[in-house]
Amino acid sequence: MYGDTPNTIQNLQKGVFMFDLNNSSQIPLNEQIVEQTKLMIAQGILLDGDPMPSVRDLSKTLLINQSTVQKAYNKLKEDGILLTKKGLGTFVSLDVKKIDLKKARLEKNLYDIFLKCRFYGIDFEKIKEIYEKSKEDFYDSGSNEPL
Repeated sequence: MYGDTPNTIQNLQKGVFMFDLNNSSQIPLNEQIVEQTKLMIAQGILLDGDPMPSVRDLSKTLLINQSTVQKAYNKLKEDGILLTKKGLGTFVSLDVKKIDLKKARLEKNLYDIFLKCRFYGIDFEKIKEIYEKSKEDFYDSGSNEPL
């Protein structure tokens, strides 16, 4: 099952593991890896069961310390997104229970944010405008399909 999904080779050809890390960002490199991995999954670039590069290989490719990659992988495992199989490697493995729990927390946070928006006089049109702007970063222009 792991590593033999149909688009694994296509993903590698697309340069899936070409993270765009910003060394001068205030966001730590390991957090950038976590967020970019989640984005690749959300966009359908990485699928459940797809292999991830080893910590050593990814750190060499990105020219960063192995402990930085290990920290990112540990966070992704904790979030129910990656699974390491001894002797086989690390794979995208979406743990639905963990993801559903995080989704519920996110929905609660959104509710709290919307209450704060009402308090500060931020109307629905402004919220919608911010949402539409965020979609531009995630979706192909004019399409409802992820990039």
